[in-house]
Amino acid sequence: MRKLRFDGESDDDFRVRAERAANIAQVLVQACFTNRCVQRMLAATNSSRLTEDTLRRNPIVRVEYEQAYAIGGIGECLRATRNKHWGAGPWIMSLQPDDEFLSMFITYVFRPNSVYNCRFEQRMRLKELLGREHCPLVQFAKQRTRALFLRDLREDQRRAILQRVKFSPELFWRACQGRTFLNLPTRPMQLLLPFDEG
Repeated sequence: MRKLRFDGESDDDFRVRAERAANIAQVLVQACFTNRCVQRMLAATNSSRLTEDTLRRNPIVRVEYEQAYAIGGIGECLRATRNKHWGAGPWIMSLQPDDEFLSMFITYVFRPNSVYNCRFEQRMRLKELLGREHCPLVQFAKQRTRALFLRDLREDQRRAILQRVKFSPELFWRACQGRTFLNLPTRPMQLLLPFDEG
């Protein structure tokens, strides 16, 4: 059984530490209840998972890192993010009033400086550019060394990389590995015509 007191801790030191922990818990719970998403979920009659009682015992918080943060219960977020490489952290922070999240799952939010997310987005864009036939090349490049990738690349695959991605196979391999970030063409966007507005 875990003890709340540290070995050799005086009564006064224990009282100060307990009061500080209670103040932090109160701030986390209060911030949780001021969040608009939590308020909507509590107002929904079919939300059995989120009740005022459960939120007072286990408030929804932000577990923050340098490149991303997770929204959920403290324990579950710390467990889910313990093997993530998101820079410095974790820091337990209070939920912001406009934070949106899913009540049944941990919600991950990546910051613009997230190398992890930039790699993921780049790989997804490379797959889109290559099309259905050649999109497995991204995984193929990710799993092999440069020498093996270039050796095993067929001529039609080499042509597809040059024509669709417009970079050399070696640079393509570096991008799939997450070692470099390419200036890829942006996704086409459907713009509104003047008569669509209004």
